[in-house]
Amino acid sequence: MGPKLKPIFHALAPLLRGEKQRQAAVDKHRGAIGKHSPALQPIVDEVAELFGAQSGVVTMIDRQTQHILACHGPELTSGPRDISFCGHTIANPKEIMCVFDAANDPRFAGNPLVLGTPNIRFYVGMPMISPEGEALGALCAIDSHPRMKLLPEQSRRLRELALQAAEVLAAESRQQT
Repeated sequence: MGPKLKPIFHALAPLLRGEKQRQAAVDKHRGAIGKHSPALQPIVDEVAELFGAQSGVVTMIDRQTQHILACHGPELTSGPRDISFCGHTIANPKEIMCVFDAANDPRFAGNPLVLGTPNIRFYVGMPMISPEGEALGALCAIDSHPRMKLLPEQSRRLRELALQAAEVLAAESRQQT
């Protein structure tokens, strides 16, 4: 008998119960999509440093797309919402989502972002909440090396930075109207 193969799973990012209201909040911030925000850059730089990660990212989750609004590290591009880690993160707007080793997590082991570029192993993200109380996207750190733990100080600071990023988006949206 040959070697036993480990099954590979991949869970698509869920559509949310309040998706209509969430999408209306995203639509109010549509002006941020496709533009680099200099005000978000120090936030993604800090989140990458906080976790010793290759990348720090601010995303906005639209109907079918995860948009990259700011990035520290290797340039990442927008992509399909259904394979995005941040699409899972926004399902629990008050919670940090942490994946210590995506290759061994049944939700992500078969995900193209794990199997290919950017070879995600570690992911930690916190939803960014709009003034209306809806999850717009996430502030996250990603790396190609797994991790073993998340420190309380890292969790606390990630929450603070996600609030700050959401405030930046809200302020930029107000300036555009």
